[in-house]
Amino acid sequence: MLPTTTLGRTGLTITRLGVGGAYCLTPEGYRAALDCGVNYVDAARAYRDGKDEEVIGEALIGRRQNIILGTKTLQRGAQGARGELEYSLKMLRTDYVDIWSMHAINSPSEREQIFAPGGAYEAALKAKEDGLIRWIGVTGHNWEEVGKCVATGLFDTCLCWYNCAMKEPETLVFPAADQHNTGILIMKATFTEKLIEYRWPTIFPWDFYYYVLTNPAVDVVLMGLRNITQFRDIASALERHIGMSDSKLKYMEAYGDAARSAGKLVE
Repeated sequence: MLPTTTLGRTGLTITRLGVGGAYCLTPEGYRAALDCGVNYVDAARAYRDGKDEEVIGEALIGRRQNIILGTKTLQRGAQGARGELEYSLKMLRTDYVDIWSMHAINSPSEREQIFAPGGAYEAALKAKEDGLIRWIGVTGHNWEEVGKCVATGLFDTCLCWYNCAMKEPETLVFPAADQHNTGILIMKATFTEKLIEYRWPTIFPWDFYYYVLTNPAVDVVLMGLRNITQFRDIASALERHIGMSDSKLKYMEAYGDAARSAGKLVE
C-alpha cells in the first residue's frame, strides 16, 4: 500500500503520491493511476480548456467517495470564481470538492486581487459555508508570492514547485506553512521530466520523488500522467519505502544544481 499522511490542518488522510491533472486524455488513464492506490486527484478549471475536469469526472464515477478531490480557479473576482466553481462541480460530477485553490498566484497584484473586497477569497469562504468546498488552497510558481499567501494563515493547503534543483521553498514557503499547519503539496518533482532526461548514472525516476518526500515539510508529491507505466513504477517504489540517506540527498542536490546551471530547467 502507498504510505499516507495527514494533510496539515485539514485532517485529511492522504496518500503521499497524488495524481496531477492536465496531461491525461482519457478516463481509463486516471482510473489506472487510482488503481495504484492513490487517493488524491488534482484538477483545475484551466487545464486543457476545461476538458480535463470532464475526463476526471468520468473517471471518478463510482469512486468519488474514496477520493480526495481538488480543483482550482484562475478567476480573481468573487463572481467569476463562483461561476467557475459551479461549472467545475458539474464537469467533475460531484456536489463538492475537498480542496478549492486560488490558482497561479504569481504576482503582488494577483495576491491583492483575491483578498480585495469582492475578491476570489470571498467566494471561497461563501462556497465553504454553502458546502461546495471543504478546504481552501493556494497555488503558484512564484515562491515569494505563494509564501506571502501562506503567511496570512488563511489557506489550508499550498501547492508549489520543489525538487532537488529548486530548493527555494525551504526558506520562502515551508516555514510559514509550518507555522500555520498548512498542508504542502508539491509539483514538478522532476520538472516535467527534464531532470530525468538530464540524469547521471544511478539516478532513477523515483529518486526525485524520494528526494521531495524526505523533506518533513512535504505532505504530498504530485505526478502528472504523461506515462502511466512510469506512474506505476513510481507508485511501486513509494510502496517499498520513502526517504533518502544524507549522502544520497547531497548527491541529488549536486545533480540538480548541475542541471539548473546547465540551463536544462526551462519551461
